[in-house]
Amino acid sequence: MSEGACARVAIGICAYNEEENFPKLLDNLLTRQDLLQDTEILVNCSGSTDSTPQIAKKFYDNSLPVRLIFENKRRGKANALNRIFDEIHGRGDSVDSLVLVNADDLPEPGSINRLLQPLYNGKVGATTGRPMPINGSGNICDNIVHLIWYLHHRLNLRGCIKMSGELCAVRPDLVRNIPASLATDEPYVEMLIRRQGYEIVYVPDAVVRMKGPDNFRELFNQRRRICVGHAQIRAMTGFVASTYELRKIPFLLRESLKMGTTPKGLSAILAGVFLEIFARLIALHDLRGGKIPCIWERLPSTKP
Repeated sequence: MSEGACARVAIGICAYNEEENFPKLLDNLLTRQDLLQDTEILVNCSGSTDSTPQIAKKFYDNSLPVRLIFENKRRGKANALNRIFDEIHGRGDSVDSLVLVNADDLPEPGSINRLLQPLYNGKVGATTGRPMPINGSGNICDNIVHLIWYLHHRLNLRGCIKMSGELCAVRPDLVRNIPASLATDEPYVEMLIRRQGYEIVYVPDAVVRMKGPDNFRELFNQRRRICVGHAQIRAMTGFVASTYELRKIPFLLRESLKMGTTPKGLSAILAGVFLEIFARLIALHDLRGGKIPCIWERLPSTKP
Protein backbone atom coordinates (compact mmCIF):
# COMPACT_ATOMS: atom_id res chain seq x y z
CA MET A 1 0.00 0.00 0.00
CA SER A 2 1.63 3.23 -1.10
CA GLU A 3 1.63 6.39 0.97
CA GLY A 4 -1.62 8.30 0.57
CA ALA A 5 -3.42 5.38 -1.07
CA CYS A 6 -7.03 4.60 -0.31
CA ALA A 7 -6.85 1.41 1.72
CA ARG A 8 -9.22 -1.51 1.62
CA VAL A 9 -9.34 -3.11 5.03
CA ALA A 10 -10.46 -6.48 6.35
CA ILE A 11 -10.65 -7.65 9.94
CA GLY A 12 -9.83 -11.27 10.78
CA ILE A 13 -11.09 -13.05 13.90
CA CYS A 14 -10.42 -16.65 14.93
CA ALA A 15 -13.22 -17.77 17.25
CA TYR A 16 -13.71 -21.01 19.12
CA ASN A 17 -16.68 -21.27 21.51
CA GLU A 18 -16.90 -17.52 22.15
CA GLU A 19 -20.69 -17.10 22.27
CA GLU A 20 -20.55 -14.89 25.38
CA ASN A 21 -17.79 -12.52 24.24
CA PHE A 22 -18.13 -12.59 20.47
CA PRO A 23 -21.29 -10.44 20.15
CA LYS A 24 -19.60 -7.73 22.24
CA LEU A 25 -16.61 -7.69 19.89
CA LEU A 26 -18.73 -7.54 16.74
CA ASP A 27 -20.83 -4.73 18.19
CA ASN A 28 -17.63 -2.91 19.18
CA LEU A 29 -16.20 -3.20 15.65
CA LEU A 30 -19.42 -2.12 13.94
CA THR A 31 -20.39 0.76 16.24
CA ARG A 32 -17.28 2.06 18.01
CA GLN A 33 -14.44 1.90 15.48
CA ASP A 34 -15.69 4.15 12.64
CA LEU A 35 -14.62 1.60 10.05
CA LEU A 36 -14.52 2.37 6.34
CA GLN A 37 -17.75 1.46 4.60
CA ASP A 38 -16.33 -1.46 2.63
CA THR A 39 -14.50 -3.05 5.59
CA GLU A 40 -15.31 -6.75 5.84
CA ILE A 41 -15.06 -8.85 9.00
CA LEU A 42 -13.88 -12.41 8.32
CA VAL A 43 -14.66 -14.84 11.13
CA ASN A 44 -13.12 -18.30 11.22
CA CYS A 45 -15.07 -20.64 13.50
CA SER A 46 -13.08 -23.85 13.82
CA GLY A 47 -14.82 -26.69 15.60
CA SER A 48 -17.09 -24.45 17.68
CA THR A 49 -19.74 -26.43 19.53
CA ASP A 50 -21.68 -23.44 20.87
CA SER A 51 -23.63 -20.71 19.04
CA THR A 52 -20.59 -18.72 17.82
CA PRO A 53 -21.16 -19.63 14.12
CA GLN A 54 -24.86 -18.73 14.38
CA ILE A 55 -23.97 -15.35 15.87
CA ALA A 56 -21.67 -14.57 12.93
CA LYS A 57 -24.31 -15.73 10.45
CA LYS A 58 -26.95 -13.56 12.13
CA PHE A 59 -24.84 -10.46 11.60
CA TYR A 60 -24.31 -11.43 7.94
CA ASP A 61 -28.01 -12.12 7.42
CA ASN A 62 -28.74 -8.62 8.72
CA SER A 63 -26.70 -7.17 5.82
CA LEU A 64 -23.75 -6.37 8.05
CA PRO A 65 -20.23 -7.00 6.67
CA VAL A 66 -19.53 -10.19 8.62
CA ARG A 67 -18.48 -13.27 6.64
CA LEU A 68 -18.25 -16.71 8.25
CA ILE A 69 -15.55 -19.27 7.45
CA PHE A 70 -16.73 -22.45 9.14
CA GLU A 71 -14.63 -25.55 9.83
CA ASN A 72 -16.15 -28.64 11.41
CA LYS A 73 -12.87 -29.64 13.05
CA ARG A 74 -10.61 -27.53 15.23
CA ARG A 75 -7.12 -27.57 13.73
CA GLY A 76 -5.38 -24.78 15.61
CA LYS A 77 -4.82 -21.03 15.40
CA ALA A 78 -2.25 -21.12 12.59
CA ASN A 79 -4.57 -23.15 10.38
CA ALA A 80 -7.45 -20.77 11.15
CA LEU A 81 -5.32 -17.77 10.19
CA ASN A 82 -4.29 -19.49 6.96
CA ARG A 83 -7.95 -19.84 6.00
CA ILE A 84 -8.42 -16.10 6.50
CA PHE A 85 -5.31 -15.29 4.44
CA ASP A 86 -6.46 -17.74 1.74
CA GLU A 87 -9.82 -15.97 1.57
CA ILE A 88 -8.08 -12.64 1.01
CA HIS A 89 -5.50 -13.93 -1.47
CA GLY A 90 -8.25 -15.66 -3.43
CA ARG A 91 -9.63 -12.24 -4.28
CA GLY A 92 -6.47 -11.13 -6.03
CA ASP A 93 -4.93 -9.27 -3.05
CA SER A 94 -7.58 -6.53 -3.20
CA VAL A 95 -7.27 -6.09 0.59
CA ASP A 96 -4.44 -3.72 1.53
CA SER A 97 -4.53 -4.21 5.31
CA LEU A 98 -5.69 -7.06 7.50
CA VAL A 99 -6.44 -6.32 11.15
CA LEU A 100 -6.26 -9.33 13.49
CA VAL A 101 -8.01 -9.24 16.85
CA ASN A 102 -8.74 -11.98 19.37
CA ALA A 103 -12.38 -12.97 19.75
CA ASP A 104 -12.40 -12.38 23.51
CA ASP A 105 -10.83 -8.89 23.38
CA LEU A 106 -12.33 -5.41 22.99
CA PRO A 107 -10.44 -2.58 21.22
CA GLU A 108 -10.99 0.87 22.68
CA PRO A 109 -12.95 3.26 20.42
CA GLY A 110 -10.92 4.43 17.44
CA SER A 111 -8.09 1.97 18.02
CA ILE A 112 -8.49 0.20 14.67
CA ASN A 113 -7.99 3.38 12.64
CA ARG A 114 -5.03 4.40 14.78
CA LEU A 115 -3.51 0.96 14.20
CA LEU A 116 -3.91 1.32 10.43
CA GLN A 117 -2.39 4.79 9.97
CA PRO A 118 1.31 3.76 9.84
CA LEU A 119 0.54 1.22 7.08
CA TYR A 120 0.09 4.12 4.66
CA ASN A 121 3.89 4.34 4.73
CA GLY A 122 5.15 1.89 2.12
CA LYS A 123 8.07 0.85 4.35
CA VAL A 124 5.77 -0.47 7.09
CA GLY A 125 4.62 -4.08 6.83
CA ALA A 126 2.77 -4.43 10.13
CA THR A 127 1.62 -2.57 13.20
CA THR A 128 0.87 -3.80 16.69
CA GLY A 129 -1.37 -2.31 19.35
CA ARG A 130 -1.14 -2.17 23.11
CA PRO A 131 -2.91 -4.94 25.07
CA MET A 132 -4.03 -3.75 28.51
CA PRO A 133 -5.32 -6.36 30.98
CA ILE A 134 -8.61 -5.83 32.75
CA ASN A 135 -7.44 -8.10 35.57
CA GLY A 136 -7.75 -6.64 39.03
CA SER A 137 -4.94 -6.62 41.56
CA GLY A 138 -6.50 -9.07 43.97
CA ASN A 139 -4.03 -11.92 43.61
CA ILE A 140 -0.47 -12.55 42.56
CA CYS A 141 -1.42 -14.02 39.16
CA ASP A 142 -3.31 -10.85 38.23
CA ASN A 143 -0.24 -8.81 39.16
CA ILE A 144 2.03 -11.05 37.07
CA VAL A 145 -0.28 -10.55 34.07
CA HIS A 146 -0.09 -6.76 34.50
CA LEU A 147 3.69 -7.01 34.81
CA ILE A 148 4.05 -9.09 31.63
CA TRP A 149 2.10 -6.64 29.50
CA TYR A 150 3.77 -3.62 31.12
CA LEU A 151 7.15 -5.07 30.10
CA HIS A 152 5.90 -5.67 26.54
CA HIS A 153 4.84 -2.02 26.44
CA ARG A 154 8.18 -0.74 27.75
CA LEU A 155 10.16 -2.89 25.30
CA ASN A 156 8.03 -1.68 22.40
CA LEU A 157 8.51 1.97 23.40
CA ARG A 158 12.26 1.31 23.43
CA GLY A 159 12.06 0.17 19.80
CA CYS A 160 12.44 -3.56 20.53
CA ILE A 161 9.07 -4.25 19.00
CA LYS A 162 7.26 -7.51 19.65
CA MET A 163 4.04 -8.14 17.73
CA SER A 164 0.99 -9.09 19.74
CA GLY A 165 -1.78 -11.30 18.40
CA GLU A 166 -4.25 -9.53 20.69
CA LEU A 167 -4.44 -6.68 18.17
CA CYS A 168 -2.24 -6.15 15.12
CA ALA A 169 -2.47 -5.23 11.45
CA VAL A 170 -0.45 -6.63 8.54
CA ARG A 171 -0.09 -6.22 4.83
CA PRO A 172 -1.56 -9.54 3.70
CA ASP A 173 0.58 -9.70 0.56
CA LEU A 174 3.58 -10.28 2.86
CA VAL A 175 2.10 -13.36 4.55
CA ARG A 176 1.21 -16.28 2.30
CA ASN A 177 1.26 -19.22 4.67
CA ILE A 178 1.91 -20.01 8.32
CA PRO A 179 3.05 -23.54 9.23
CA ALA A 180 0.01 -25.26 10.72
CA SER A 181 2.14 -26.98 13.35
CA LEU A 182 3.09 -23.73 15.13
CA ALA A 183 2.25 -23.33 18.81
CA THR A 184 2.19 -19.55 18.45
CA ASP A 185 1.82 -17.55 15.27
CA GLU A 186 2.71 -13.88 15.73
CA PRO A 187 6.53 -14.36 16.05
CA TYR A 188 6.49 -16.22 12.74
CA VAL A 189 4.50 -13.44 11.07
CA GLU A 190 6.90 -10.91 12.58
CA MET A 191 9.84 -12.87 11.17
CA LEU A 192 8.29 -13.01 7.66
CA ILE A 193 7.72 -9.27 7.59
CA ARG A 194 11.14 -8.29 8.90
CA ARG A 195 12.98 -10.63 6.54
CA GLN A 196 11.25 -9.03 3.56
CA GLY A 197 12.73 -5.69 4.61
CA TYR A 198 9.64 -4.09 6.12
CA GLU A 199 9.26 -2.30 9.44
CA ILE A 200 6.90 -3.12 12.29
CA VAL A 201 5.49 -0.12 14.14
CA TYR A 202 4.16 -0.01 17.68
CA VAL A 203 0.98 2.05 18.12
CA PRO A 204 0.57 2.50 21.89
CA ASP A 205 -2.69 4.44 21.58
CA ALA A 206 -4.31 1.53 19.70
CA VAL A 207 -5.42 -0.07 22.95
CA VAL A 208 -7.15 -3.42 23.23
CA ARG A 209 -8.63 -4.63 26.51
CA MET A 210 -8.02 -8.28 27.34
CA LYS A 211 -8.03 -10.62 30.32
CA GLY A 212 -5.11 -12.74 31.41
CA PRO A 213 -5.27 -15.91 33.52
CA ASP A 214 -6.05 -15.35 37.19
CA ASN A 215 -4.74 -18.68 38.52
CA PHE A 216 -1.32 -20.33 38.41
CA ARG A 217 -2.38 -23.44 36.48
CA GLU A 218 -3.76 -21.48 33.53
CA LEU A 219 -1.02 -18.84 33.65
CA PHE A 220 1.70 -21.50 33.62
CA ASN A 221 0.03 -23.42 30.79
CA GLN A 222 -0.27 -20.22 28.74
CA ARG A 223 3.36 -19.24 29.31
CA ARG A 224 4.48 -22.82 28.59
CA ARG A 225 2.67 -22.82 25.23
CA ILE A 226 4.09 -19.42 24.29
CA CYS A 227 7.60 -20.55 25.24
CA VAL A 228 7.23 -23.71 23.15
CA GLY A 229 6.16 -21.55 20.21
CA HIS A 230 9.14 -19.23 20.49
CA ALA A 231 11.58 -22.11 20.89
CA GLN A 232 9.97 -23.88 17.92
CA ILE A 233 10.28 -20.85 15.64
CA ARG A 234 13.87 -20.27 16.73
CA ALA A 235 14.70 -23.91 15.87
CA MET A 236 12.90 -23.63 12.50
CA THR A 237 14.12 -20.22 11.35
CA GLY A 238 16.73 -18.85 13.76
CA PHE A 239 14.43 -15.91 14.55
CA VAL A 240 14.31 -14.68 18.17
CA ALA A 241 11.61 -12.23 19.29
CA SER A 242 12.75 -9.25 21.37
CA THR A 243 11.16 -10.60 24.56
CA TYR A 244 13.32 -13.73 24.28
CA GLU A 245 16.70 -12.10 23.70
CA LEU A 246 18.97 -12.73 26.69
CA ARG A 247 20.56 -9.27 26.37
CA LYS A 248 17.17 -7.72 27.19
CA ILE A 249 17.06 -9.36 30.65
CA PRO A 250 18.79 -6.49 32.55
CA PHE A 251 16.40 -3.97 31.01
CA LEU A 252 13.37 -6.14 31.86
CA LEU A 253 14.52 -6.52 35.46
CA ARG A 254 15.04 -2.76 35.84
CA GLU A 255 11.61 -2.03 34.38
CA SER A 256 10.03 -4.66 36.63
CA LEU A 257 11.44 -2.94 39.71
CA LYS A 258 10.05 0.41 38.52
CA MET A 259 6.58 -1.10 38.45
CA GLY A 260 6.65 -2.88 41.79
CA THR A 261 8.67 -1.83 44.81
CA THR A 262 6.02 -2.70 47.39
CA PRO A 263 6.10 -6.13 49.06
CA LYS A 264 3.13 -7.14 46.90
CA GLY A 265 4.86 -5.93 43.75
CA LEU A 266 8.14 -7.61 44.60
CA SER A 267 6.30 -10.87 45.28
CA ALA A 268 4.75 -10.68 41.82
CA ILE A 269 8.16 -10.03 40.25
CA LEU A 270 9.82 -12.96 42.01
CA ALA A 271 6.91 -15.30 41.27
CA GLY A 272 6.82 -14.12 37.65
CA VAL A 273 10.56 -14.73 37.16
CA PHE A 274 10.30 -18.22 38.65
CA LEU A 275 7.23 -19.00 36.55
CA GLU A 276 8.91 -17.82 33.34
CA ILE A 277 12.13 -19.74 33.95
CA PHE A 278 10.20 -22.92 34.75
CA ALA A 279 7.92 -22.46 31.72
CA ARG A 280 10.91 -22.04 29.40
CA LEU A 281 12.65 -25.12 30.76
CA ILE A 282 9.53 -27.27 30.42
CA ALA A 283 8.95 -25.81 26.94
CA LEU A 284 12.39 -26.99 25.80
CA HIS A 285 11.57 -30.46 27.11
CA ASP A 286 8.22 -30.36 25.26
CA LEU A 287 9.90 -29.31 22.03
CA ARG A 288 12.50 -32.08 22.21
CA GLY A 289 9.72 -34.58 22.84
CA GLY A 290 7.63 -33.30 19.92
CA LYS A 291 4.88 -32.07 22.25
CA ILE A 292 3.68 -29.02 20.30
CA PRO A 293 0.38 -27.45 21.48
CA CYS A 294 -0.78 -26.15 18.09
CA ILE A 295 -4.38 -26.55 19.31
CA TRP A 296 -4.58 -24.27 22.30
CA GLU A 297 -6.08 -25.25 25.62
CA ARG A 298 -9.11 -23.11 26.41
CA LEU A 299 -8.45 -21.04 29.54
CA PRO A 300 -11.78 -20.18 31.22
CA SER A 301 -10.36 -17.47 33.48
CA THR A 302 -9.25 -15.43 30.44
CA LYS A 303 -12.84 -14.89 29.38
CA PRO A 304 -14.17 -11.47 30.52
